[in-house]
Amino acid sequence: MDIEIPHDLGAAEARRRIENGLPKLEQHIPGGGSLDAEWKTETELAMEIKAMGQKVPVIIHVLDDRLDTHVTIPPFLKMMSGQIGDFVRLSAEKMLASG
Repeated sequence: MDIEIPHDLGAAEARRRIENGLPKLEQHIPGGGSLDAEWKTETELAMEIKAMGQKVPVIIHVLDDRLDTHVTIPPFLKMMSGQIGDFVRLSAEKMLASG
């Protein structure tokens, strides 16, 4: 699932806000899940959300005017793909909005 999240922050500021928001994000994963995140490059963040015994890989490309996000939904969670996509989108938007 691909999600595009527009912003007007520039890549460096968007990255800073995402970095600052990651600890808060883990607290909001349903079911007491966890989050692993690692910057692969200056503009590519690889995350793995673990919840309900499943792993959901997420790749975020931070661009000057948007986040290009790819979420891989495991087969067991396909029925919840809309809710997972909404969670990723809303979480990214909240991180970008907080200075």
